[in-house]
Amino acid sequence: MQIRELAFGHAPAANSSDLAATARLALAGLAALFCGGLGPVLAAEENPGVFRNDEVTLRLVRAKEPVDGAIRAALLIDLAPGWKTYWRDPGASGVPPLVDLSKTRGFQTIYQHFPPPHRFGEGVTRANGYEGDVAFAFELAVEPGEAIDTVAASVFLGVCKDICIPVQAELVAEGPGATDDAAVADAFAALPAEALDETFAVSSSDDGKSLRVAVMAPRGAGQDEAPDLFVTSGDGWYFDEPDKITRADGHILFDVPIAERPAGVEGPPEAVDLLFTSGSQGLTATYVPVAPTG
Repeated sequence: MQIRELAFGHAPAANSSDLAATARLALAGLAALFCGGLGPVLAAEENPGVFRNDEVTLRLVRAKEPVDGAIRAALLIDLAPGWKTYWRDPGASGVPPLVDLSKTRGFQTIYQHFPPPHRFGEGVTRANGYEGDVAFAFELAVEPGEAIDTVAASVFLGVCKDICIPVQAELVAEGPGATDDAAVADAFAALPAEALDETFAVSSSDDGKSLRVAVMAPRGAGQDEAPDLFVTSGDGWYFDEPDKITRADGHILFDVPIAERPAGVEGPPEAVDLLFTSGSQGLTATYVPVAPTG
C-alpha cells in the first residue's frame, strides 16, 4: 500500500540562522508533537464524520460510486470569520495540514489534492492558505479484490487568527449517510488544472540564487487579478514568493528567490513543482526541469 500525501514541513539545515527557517522548524516540531499523540485529541461530535469548535467545523464526506477505480472523498473545512488555515506548503509562519487516511481499509494508494491558496500576512508572518470555506480532495485507489466501505481520517490543522490553535480530530465517513456526491464533486472542481507541457519553462539565475519561471498563461489570466506563482520542491528546498513579475512575448515572467536549499547543495534544484494562480484560475505542473542558467 502507498500513501501519496503532498504535505510539507521539512526541517531546514541545522546551520541556518534565517528567522523564517527557525519558524519552519518550530512549526514542524509542533505538528510532529500533536500528530505523534502528545497533543490533545479533540473528539468529534455525535456524527463521526463531523468535528466542530468555535474556530472551525470539519466534515469528512465520500462519493457513493468510484471514479476510474478510486473512491473520492473530501475534507470540508468551514472556518469562522477571520480565521485561517494553511496550504500544503504553508510558508514561513504557517502550519502544514496533515491528513492521515492510512487506517482506511481496502486502499492501494491515496492521492491528496489541494485547491489554490492565497497569501496573507506581512513579513515573517507571511503565509499561504485559506479563509472561509475550503475543501481538500482525496482519491483512494482500491486494492484489487477489496472494497472501501469506510473512509477514516486523522486530521491535524493549524487554525489562526490573532493566535494559532492546533486542531486534531478523528473522522469517519461510513454508510449511505456519509456519501455526499455534490460536495465531493465541488471539491474536485475547485482544484487547479493540469498544465500542458509547454505552459512552464524554468531556468536558474547565473548566481544560482533565484529561478526565472516563464508561464504561458491562459487568455485573460492576470488581466483583472494579480497573477501569482507558488514554487515547491521538498527535500529541504524552500522558495520565497516572486519578487518581480513582468510580461514578455505572451508570457508572464516570475523571478523567484531560493530561500533555503539542502545542506551542502549548491546551485538550483533539478526540478520544481509549480502552481500558477490568477483569480479563480489555477494551473499546476509537477517535476518541471530547471535549466542551469537564466
